[in-house]
Amino acid sequence: MKITRILLSTAWAAVLLGLAPGLLSLRAVEIAAPEVGIAVRDITPQPPIRLAGYAGRKRPADRVDHRLQVQALALKNPTGERFVFVALDNCEVSRAFMQPVLQQLADRFQLGPGMVAVVSSHTHSAPVLEQTLTDMARPSDAEREQIAQYSRLLREKLVEVVGAVLQDCQPAVLEHGAGRATFAMNRRLYQGNKVVFGDNPDGPVDWEVPVLRVKGTNGTVRAIVFGYACHGTSVRSGDDWYVVSGEYMAYAREHLEAHEPGAVALFLTGMGADADPAPRGRLLDAKRHGLELAGAVMSVLNRPMRPVRGGFRLAWEEVELPLVAPPGREQLEQDARSPDAHVKMRAEAYLKRLSTGQPLPASVSLPLAVLRIGNDLSFVLMGGEVVVDYARRIKRAYAADHPWTVGYAYEVPCYIPSSRLIKEGGYETESSMIYYGFYGPFRGEVEMLLFSRLDALLMRARTAP
Repeated sequence: MKITRILLSTAWAAVLLGLAPGLLSLRAVEIAAPEVGIAVRDITPQPPIRLAGYAGRKRPADRVDHRLQVQALALKNPTGERFVFVALDNCEVSRAFMQPVLQQLADRFQLGPGMVAVVSSHTHSAPVLEQTLTDMARPSDAEREQIAQYSRLLREKLVEVVGAVLQDCQPAVLEHGAGRATFAMNRRLYQGNKVVFGDNPDGPVDWEVPVLRVKGTNGTVRAIVFGYACHGTSVRSGDDWYVVSGEYMAYAREHLEAHEPGAVALFLTGMGADADPAPRGRLLDAKRHGLELAGAVMSVLNRPMRPVRGGFRLAWEEVELPLVAPPGREQLEQDARSPDAHVKMRAEAYLKRLSTGQPLPASVSLPLAVLRIGNDLSFVLMGGEVVVDYARRIKRAYAADHPWTVGYAYEVPCYIPSSRLIKEGGYETESSMIYYGFYGPFRGEVEMLLFSRLDALLMRARTAP
C-alpha cells in the first residue's frame, strides 16, 4: 500500500494577510526561516564485536581507532513543523531495526512518518546490527548476543539524540555551497559479457561535495553539514579489517571540527553505491580520503556561499518497486541445498513463506522524500543503496531546485539499481540481492517509476499552501 504524507508550512496564510500581492511569494519564504537544533551522542562499541558490510571477515574486531557517533540536526518552522536528520556511523539500518525506534519517536515527540531521516554513513567498519544483514557475518551465538546488546544501546541513543536535538532548536543562518573530491571510483568493470568488481576510471561517479554551514545569529558556526557519494570501504585487508572506525567520512569530520572549534560536522551519504574509494586497503587510505574530503569542504567554507532562506516543506512517501517473478518451488528447493550459506538461507526463507501460506515478495517498499528549504535548497532523500545514475539524473533534471542527493536514508532494503544497471547485470543488480534476502532483479521500469514519484514530490514541495 502506498502511503503519502505531505508536510507543508502553514505560515503563508498569516503572512498573506499583511502583504501586498506583489510582495507575497519571496517575502513569505524569507520570514518563515526555521530554527536549527544540533545534538551528538557517542555510540562506540566495546570490542570484541562483529563488523558489518563484508561476508569475508573471519573474526570480530579487536580494537577501536576512531569513536563512533550518532548526530542529529533538527529544523523547526515558526509554525511548528519539525524535521530531523540523524547522521549515523554505521553501515545501514533496516525497517525491522528502525520500527521500535520510530514508534518511540512518534509516541514521545509526535514525529510522524517521514519526519525523521536516519542517514547511515555506510562505513564498513562499524558493528553488525540486529535484523540488518546480520546473517551476512554468520555470527556465533555468543556474537549474536553482543550484537543484540549493541543494538539495544543504539536504539536507546537514537531516541535520546532526537529528544535532545528538539530541545536545542534556536534561530540560525544557513549557507550552501559545493566543492569537489576525486577519490570515488566507479567499481563496475566490464569483462566480456560480465560485470565484475574493479576500478573503472571511465565509469560514472559523482565527485560533488555539497556543504551547508549553520551559523548562530551572532555569526558563530554551529554546524557544518557535508556529503559525498562513495562507499565507506577504504579498509578491506589485514589487521585493519578488524578495527572499529567511522571510515573516511569520520576522519573528515574530525578535521573539520578541529578547524572550527565548537562546531559539529555531520556527514550525509550521497547516491554512490556503485563507487568505491581509490586507493583502498588500509586504515591509512581511509585517513587519506578523509583529509581530501575535509579539504574540499574547507575550500567551500573559505569562499562566499549562497544564502538559504525560508521555511522548509517536506513531501514524503513510500514507493513499491516491482521485482521480477520469483522462482518456482523446484528452484527454491534446489537453492536450499546450495553449498553457499547465503543462497541457502534465502531459499529457506522463501520456502517457509510458501509452507505457511504467505505470498512471496513481489516488490520492495522504498522511502522517498523531498525536503525543500525556501527556494534555495532541496534535499532529495532515498532509501536503499542508490547507484550514481540517480544522482546524476536528479542534478540534471532538477537543477533549478538546487538538489542535494542523499542515499541510505530512512532504511536500506537493498541496492536500488538504475535501468542501465538492470540491463547490464552485476553485483548491485543481482548477487547483492542474495544477502538482502530477495530473489531479483527489479523489473526494468523501477527508474521510471521513481522519477515519476519524484516529479510529484518536488511539485508538492515547491507549492506554497
